[in-house]
Amino acid sequence: MKKSFSSYLKDYMMVIVLVALLAMFGILCPIIVGRPFLSAGNLLNILGQNAYMVILGVGITFIMLGGGMDLSTGYLISTVGIAMALMDGAGLPFVLTLICGILLAVILSGFNGAVYSWLKVFPFIITLATQYMLNGATYLLSGGLSKTYRNLSEGFTLLGGFNIPVGIGNLKSGVIVMIVMVALGSFILNKTYFGRNVYALGSNPEAVALSGVSVAKMRIAIFALAGFFFGVAQVVNVGKIGSVNNSMGIGAEFTVMAGAMLGGIKMGGGGGKMSNMVVGVLIIAVLNSGMNFLNLNQYWQYVVLGIALLAAVIMDTLQTRAAANAAKKVTGSAPTESEPKTPVAAQ
Repeated sequence: MKKSFSSYLKDYMMVIVLVALLAMFGILCPIIVGRPFLSAGNLLNILGQNAYMVILGVGITFIMLGGGMDLSTGYLISTVGIAMALMDGAGLPFVLTLICGILLAVILSGFNGAVYSWLKVFPFIITLATQYMLNGATYLLSGGLSKTYRNLSEGFTLLGGFNIPVGIGNLKSGVIVMIVMVALGSFILNKTYFGRNVYALGSNPEAVALSGVSVAKMRIAIFALAGFFFGVAQVVNVGKIGSVNNSMGIGAEFTVMAGAMLGGIKMGGGGGKMSNMVVGVLIIAVLNSGMNFLNLNQYWQYVVLGIALLAAVIMDTLQTRAAANAAKKVTGSAPTESEPKTPVAAQ
C-alpha cells in the first residue's frame, strides 16, 4: 500500500527540521559573523562533540520506550568518570579500567531499575533520589573536593578523541563508537525478542505479564542495558575532553531526553525508533552550535533550548491524542492508558 504525502511528511518531519536548521545557520553565520557554518570541519566537529550524547541517548531510548525515565543519568556518568580516573591513576591497565567503569554504570543503572520494580512507582522520584546519592558519591570519591583528573591513559583518547583523517577533515574516533552503539541498540530493539518486549512493556505491561514475561526482570534488564550505553558514553566523553572532573556529564540527561522526544520517542513508552532519537539529539546539537557561532547570549540559548523541550512535550502529547482518537474511530472507544502504572503480575 502506497504511503500518502502526509505520512511521509510525518515520518521525516524531524529530518526536514534538521536540514532547515543547517540551512538557516548556513545562511546566517557568514552574513552575521563572517564564518561558514556548513564547512566540513565544523560539521565533523559537531558530530565529534555530540557523539557521547547520542550514545547516552541509546540508553535513555531503551528506558523511555520501556515506559520509564531517568533523571540521574548525568550524575551516574559523572560518578563513573571519577571512578575510572581513580582506577587509571592507581595504575590499573586501561582495559580493566574500561570494563570496571562500564560494569559500575550497569550496576548503578540496574539499581534504579531494581528499586523501580520493587516500589512499583514511576521512576521520576526514584531517579531524583539516586541523583542526589550519586552527586554525593562523586565528591566522596574525590575526597570531598572538586577535582580535575588529567594525564589519563591513551586508551581513552583512542576511543573518544583520536582524529581519523577522512579527506574532508578529521573525524573523531568517538563518532565511530557512536555508530557502532546506535547500530547495536537498533539491532537489539528491532531484531530480538528482548527489543519487542521493550516496546510491549511501554505500550501494555499487563499484556507482557500475561505472556509469561517477568515485568520486574524486564525493567531491571532495561535499566542495566541502558547503563552499559551510559558507561560507553562516558568513556567516549573522557577521551574527547582528555580529562575528568566532578561535574562532567551533569545535565546531559535533559538534553538527550528533549532530543529523543523531539525525534518522536514517546514519553511513557511504546513508540519511536532509535533513528528518531539520533535525529532529535542532532537537532539540539545543531541549535547549540549555531547559537554559539552567532555569539548569542548564553541565557538566550537557555530560552531557545527550553522552547525546544516544550515543543517536544507538545508534540508527544499531540501524538498520543492523535493515536487515541484514531483508535476511538476504529473501536468506538479510546484505548485505556497503560504505563506508567503498577504491573499486575510477574514480579
